[in-house]
Amino acid sequence: MTETSSGATGQSEAIAELLLELGRRVEAAANASRLKPAQWSALRYLARAPASARTNRAFARYHRTTTGTVTLTLKALTGKGLLVRQPDPEDGRVVRFDVTDAGAAMLENDPVRGLVAAVEGLSADQRAQLADILTVLLIDDAAP
Repeated sequence: MTETSSGATGQSEAIAELLLELGRRVEAAANASRLKPAQWSALRYLARAPASARTNRAFARYHRTTTGTVTLTLKALTGKGLLVRQPDPEDGRVVRFDVTDAGAAMLENDPVRGLVAAVEGLSADQRAQLADILTVLLIDDAAP
C-alpha cells in the first residue's frame, strides 16, 4: 500500500468515526427521551408522509426492515397515544397511522432538532454537497 492510499484510508476511517459519533450523539439524545430511536424514526416518517404512505408496509420499505418489527414499533407509539390507527378511506383492508396532537407535540422536542439546526448553519452549497455525499454513501450501501 502506498503512503497516499494509506493516508486516504486513514482519512476515510476518521470520517467514518465522525459519522458514527454524530449518530451516537443523536441516539443518546433520543434515548434520554421516552421514545426509542426506531420510534422517533417512525414518528418523523409518519408526520411527513402522504396519507397513502402512512402504513406499516410503506414504513417498513422506507426503513428497510420487516413489517413485523414495524408493527411492534407502531403498536408502541399507538399505546403511548402518539399515533392513531384508522382504516384507509379508499381501501378498508389497509390500516393507516396518523400522528395525534400528542405525537405532534412530541415532535416539537425531537432530539434531532439540534442536528437540523447545525445543518441549517451550513451554506446552501455545503448543504447540497453534504446531501449528495450522504446519498452516495447510502445508495452504495457503504454504511451498514
